[in-house]
Amino acid sequence: MALGFPHGLRSTGIIAWLTLQVLLALAAPARAQYVQIESFEVSPFVGGKFGGTFDVRAEQPPQTQATWKEAMSAGLSAGVRFEEFSLVEFRWTKSTSRLRFDAPFEPVGASLGDITLNQFHADFTREFPIAEVKGLRSFLTGTVGVTHVAAADDGFTRFSFGLGAGLKQFLGSRFAIRAEARWLPILVDPNVGSFACGAVVGGGCLVVLSGHLTQQFELAIGPVFRF
Repeated sequence: MALGFPHGLRSTGIIAWLTLQVLLALAAPARAQYVQIESFEVSPFVGGKFGGTFDVRAEQPPQTQATWKEAMSAGLSAGVRFEEFSLVEFRWTKSTSRLRFDAPFEPVGASLGDITLNQFHADFTREFPIAEVKGLRSFLTGTVGVTHVAAADDGFTRFSFGLGAGLKQFLGSRFAIRAEARWLPILVDPNVGSFACGAVVGGGCLVVLSGHLTQQFELAIGPVFRF
């Protein structure tokens, strides 16, 4: 039976509940110590996503692979500081790509229609001042959330996470420029059935095998507004 978006929604609800518990646990020490929010930050960004391979099979041909083509991405992050160098953010990223198939699909290199990724993540960032350059900070980010993958009328939502690093150059107390690189794997488990039906060369459906990490990388840059 096809696993569509409703099943993904149930998975999303469980993940959202677990994420909320983690946030509450992290917030408990802050409440106990009466730590106040220092500032809010909002950052629109643009960039590119690279990589991402699925193990797939159609209804008739044997197992093969499909790879996401490189694509531009854009999004928005917003968060709060509870300490001068620590930041908790919510991040939304969207990109539109295509799946390119390996053999035995004919012709080799044929691609599916547009594949849209919407990623919703909670980010936990720690910054490190670079004393040699005024206003410059490096940072490390841990991120966790969900990614929704959609093709035509098909779609699924799965757990995703990642690690990131970058630089943030403050140009005053209220404005900065941020550039970063991220590793963002998606856990395709449970498996997804009957994805992209009718879009595969020769007809049929794709099946994304279970328990597989589809690894993507992202480069992004954008302004930061601090309030």
